[in-house]
Amino acid sequence: MDSTFDTGLGSSGRKATIFAIIVAFHVLLVWGLVTSLGIIQVDRPPPPIIAEILEEIQEEDEPPPPPPAIETPPPYVPPPDIVVDVPVDAPATTALTNVTNVKPPPAPPPVKAMVKKAPEIDPKFKRRFQPEYPPTSRRLGEEGSVVLQVLVGPDGKVQDGKVQKSSGFPRLDEAALKHALRAWRFTPGSEDGNPVTTWHSVKVTFKIEG
Repeated sequence: MDSTFDTGLGSSGRKATIFAIIVAFHVLLVWGLVTSLGIIQVDRPPPPIIAEILEEIQEEDEPPPPPPAIETPPPYVPPPDIVVDVPVDAPATTALTNVTNVKPPPAPPPVKAMVKKAPEIDPKFKRRFQPEYPPTSRRLGEEGSVVLQVLVGPDGKVQDGKVQKSSGFPRLDEAALKHALRAWRFTPGSEDGNPVTTWHSVKVTFKIEG
């Protein structure tokens, strides 16, 4: 009777012990989970970025390359003098003699000056040289001298004319020029004795006589 009771009691104690172990295991497991979940791992922030302003580095210009070496030319050496010997018995040149014997060309003959002769009043027509006095000029008392320039041909006749210097009165100038073209005759002008056409000046005076 006592042995049955002990056996039953011992079996119950082992079960209780196993149960207690299982419960404790679960408690530890739950505790571990809770503990692991309670720890929050906070990531560390990245280290701060420090921006520093660096001085700008200027690139230094590379030094220019050295000038090329100039080769010094060799010193100038003058060529040797070459002396050519001339024989003493060489014939003398006659160039100077020939030049001396050249005669200068003869001087050209002097140019003869041309002899010119001006026209002259033909004595046979001398009375016809004085023009008639214009009646109106005589009545108004117009007086004066007019110089006419006439073109005398080789035959002595007046081919053309113009007033070179006026008398101051157009009527007197016109009367003298018309009369000269119509009535004047000359011995023609000449060059070296040959009659030529030439201009000639003649003075005509108008004067009222009392």
